[in-house]
Amino acid sequence: MPKQEQTITLTNSDRETTLATCYQAFKDIGWEILFAGDETILAQTPKKWNSNPQHVVVSSNGSELNVSSEMIKDELVDIRGKNKKNIATFINAFEVAKNNTGIAAIEANKLAIEQLRAATKTTIAKENKNAEEVDKAMNLSGSNLYVTYAIIAINILVFILMAVNGAGIFETNSYVHIKWGSNFTPLTLSGDWWRLITNVFIHFGIIHIAMNMYCLYTVGIYLEPMLGKAKYITAYLCTGVIASIVSLWWHKEGVNSAGASGAIFGMYGLFLALLTTNLIPKQVRRSLLQSIGIFVAYNLIYGMKGGVDNAAHVGGLVSGFIIGYIYAYGIRKEKQEQKLQWILPLILLATIAGAYGYLQKNEVPASERNAVVSEIKGASYADGEKFNNKYNQFIELQDKALAVLSDTTLTDETLRQQLNETSLPQWQKAETLAKEMQLMNVSDDMHKKANTVLEYVQLRKEEVAIINEMIINRTPTDTKKLEEIRNKINNVVETLK
Repeated sequence: MPKQEQTITLTNSDRETTLATCYQAFKDIGWEILFAGDETILAQTPKKWNSNPQHVVVSSNGSELNVSSEMIKDELVDIRGKNKKNIATFINAFEVAKNNTGIAAIEANKLAIEQLRAATKTTIAKENKNAEEVDKAMNLSGSNLYVTYAIIAINILVFILMAVNGAGIFETNSYVHIKWGSNFTPLTLSGDWWRLITNVFIHFGIIHIAMNMYCLYTVGIYLEPMLGKAKYITAYLCTGVIASIVSLWWHKEGVNSAGASGAIFGMYGLFLALLTTNLIPKQVRRSLLQSIGIFVAYNLIYGMKGGVDNAAHVGGLVSGFIIGYIYAYGIRKEKQEQKLQWILPLILLATIAGAYGYLQKNEVPASERNAVVSEIKGASYADGEKFNNKYNQFIELQDKALAVLSDTTLTDETLRQQLNETSLPQWQKAETLAKEMQLMNVSDDMHKKANTVLEYVQLRKEEVAIINEMIINRTPTDTKKLEEIRNKINNVVETLK
């Protein structure tokens, strides 16, 4: 943080008298005097609506007086030159105090400094004791974060390899994520159980991974030393798996989910549980509980927007909270020299059993899996992704074209007008798309799909023509034609499915 210093030479003054004069200068300026040592006094400038306070420290060895001013609120630059101004203000006040302070006032200041030194020693001793208690409870001294660093390294390595493989850094490719093990409903529920774990190490873009790794490190610096590596990695993986299961359960329509956030929320849930016990000293518990509570609440609210798998967040948070209380019970027993060897196996077995039961109960048919696998293989061709984008455009055109037929309020003439002015142009655009799809470099299955789409569009165009004839001529043969063409359309739709 920005700091400024200046040293002035003293004559005919001993150290205690110099410090007493400094004390008087601080009083005259109106700065709050906080601490005193054998050779130093520390004061703080007032906080104002437009600026933070600074610390001003004076130090004297009898022949020199060193004055320093330092920013204390994480400022990067002293833009307004506050430190320089503080030093100038103090030196001016010191010169005035040196010439105008009487002997009685100097002696009174010396006594006040002695009292402040005693109070400072008491404060330091209390802070040291509190720090020892916190360190003992949370095992912060001499600890390392090897597991946290390893998890972060694995995530970054996977992200780099996926980016090289075409996953994208800002704009992501969902097919690549599926290939690498994202939590994709049709595949996870049809045999790829391992996706419940692998998706925890996969991310959709650089912002996603950067935010998650920062949050993991923030909670890891507390939890890994406190829990130990075995408990830490067990909680991380189990809450990640449970978060993945909850995501599948919540998104009945299917989901392609990935990211460490479910497991990270699990670790925050675990930490919240520990913070509601007396295992963590009271002097740090309240501030940590408040900051983590705000973090969790904000991210859950933010997660209500689209594109965020909040179900996984909630699943991780709740499972982490439960594991946290189980760990709290075990830690208490360990302090009583009763090691409970069954806790970690219990959590692992419960997680595996729960995941296995859910996967068995909600198994996806092999036909659905085969269709998805075929689509993913198709996406590996040069025009695979382009083909799927075209197909999505076709669906949009189809929806617009069919909207006319679903409107039962239209009169015959209005219906005929809408068919010709709205539906038919959409089918003509869809026909052009289908012909473009036929020419693409895609798999055989995709070529068949393009042919089927073209057949479907042409049948729909015939349907429009028949309805037009029915409105104009109203003959029984038109009704039969319409029934036949719609039967053909239904058969093609089943083929597309």
